[in-house]
Amino acid sequence: MVNRRTWILLGAIALFCAAFLLLNFHAAVSNTQADMDKITTTSGDRLPDAMQRQDKIRIALVGEGPLGRALQESLVAEMQKAGIGEIELVEALETGDQNPVLVVKVDPTNILWTPFFGTSHFRIEAGYASNGDTTFMDGMGSVYNSEDGPALHMSADYEISDRSWGLISLPGYHQLLAEYLAKQITAAVKDLYAV
Repeated sequence: MVNRRTWILLGAIALFCAAFLLLNFHAAVSNTQADMDKITTTSGDRLPDAMQRQDKIRIALVGEGPLGRALQESLVAEMQKAGIGEIELVEALETGDQNPVLVVKVDPTNILWTPFFGTSHFRIEAGYASNGDTTFMDGMGSVYNSEDGPALHMSADYEISDRSWGLISLPGYHQLLAEYLAKQITAAVKDLYAV
């Protein structure tokens, strides 16, 4: 009888741990802050044609791990909700593509998580180019060709700090961070279209 109770208790603990490691849920209060440095450069006196027509916007995410996967889904959903163009998720950027492109680089995250508390501190970089040329994100500078018409580039660095309290799974914590980041990045890109 004692052995059976022990096995039931161990099984319940294992299910409890598995739920917090595998399922996506959170009932938490979160204090997330993002310090942003944004630089926007333009050539020409009007919006680039691709932005005026609200063409396809390609999104490329650089960075792996559960936060990167959660951010990928959240960013596509937020950008579609913003209605600034057709969104296409790409694995790698094609050289010579002249459609607008948004590149998001996620640095390795410093996350401390428990089922009742989570804290994190990390950086992400987002870059937007109306002409598809994202070389400026690699510190190589950007060369405008006036024959191609106006162009707009935006580079934003985010320093993220978060503290969350409540019932929260590990995938839920990543999702909570990803949704916040997706809203911040989408707002920055949407501002470009409001110029």
